[in-house]
Amino acid sequence: MPITNYPNGFTNGVTVRGLPITLAHPGEVFWVNSSTVLPTGGVGGSDSGKGTYQRPFSTIDYAIGRCTASRGDIIMVMPGYTEDIAVASGITLDVPGVAIVGLGVGSLRPTITFSETASTIVISAANCSIINMVFEAAKAEVVTGISLTADADGTSFEAIESYEGAAAGTYNFVDFTTLATGANNLSWKDCKFIGKDASNDAFITGVAHQGFYVDNCYFAANIAQTAANGLIDSSGNITDMVITNSYFRSNIDGAKFIISGGAANSGHVVNCHFSSLDVAGAVAGGFDITGAHCFECYVAGEPDSFGIVGGGTVYGDGA
Repeated sequence: MPITNYPNGFTNGVTVRGLPITLAHPGEVFWVNSSTVLPTGGVGGSDSGKGTYQRPFSTIDYAIGRCTASRGDIIMVMPGYTEDIAVASGITLDVPGVAIVGLGVGSLRPTITFSETASTIVISAANCSIINMVFEAAKAEVVTGISLTADADGTSFEAIESYEGAAAGTYNFVDFTTLATGANNLSWKDCKFIGKDASNDAFITGVAHQGFYVDNCYFAANIAQTAANGLIDSSGNITDMVITNSYFRSNIDGAKFIISGGAANSGHVVNCHFSSLDVAGAVAGGFDITGAHCFECYVAGEPDSFGIVGGGTVYGDGA
């Protein structure tokens, strides 16, 4: 019998970061499918099912309710899954330690639409993660896409994408993600946030947070905002912040990219690229987070211009 990563020599299964699910998540694995028919046979999604691959649940929120706190449960969302949220807290991730993993690439990634201004996903439990999901505004002025409460410590997002729906310039998120004070140790990796409306404010809006990590993400306000807002914008201090290898675009003069209203922030922004309609304004006010520092960051202004190093005074003697 050949040696495999799976128990009892089985060769088929799903891996997460190279590990079979049974090792990466020692808890239960629940499957969700919005289609009535599975392409490989079996029964389509139904919340009266068992949550197995052959008999999946039909909604993410129901699957969350079947999870056990801090057991390491994982919800596998099948390719092509779609769900519309038309109410506040349409999905509530309220069980600690749950991972929601979307399967598929491109247009086959699971997609959640927001069809009312009050439509929201709420994360109110610690140590949860959302991976490979698409979130689409399908209404003008959706106030908040994803809201984290003070209990959402350790939330992580990986390879998620937010964008406006088919009526770009009419449909939009005002703030895609909002964070309550007390939600700490938050991370975003390989994510993409795209806005196409003047009413877009921030993609991540916070208050005061310790531990804030962003890597290889793309933030783009492609239509000039009515008023320049930070694409990451916090009213209080962000401490132990690390933002690396990320890209920020704001199609406005005097653009603002990473902003904090606090005076005692800490952390680093490293190897990031910023673009707006003017270099001087972006250098002067685009990064405004007292106590944190930029290294190897570049700013470009007019279209087709080269990036220039932005930041404070450069001292030739290394002082």
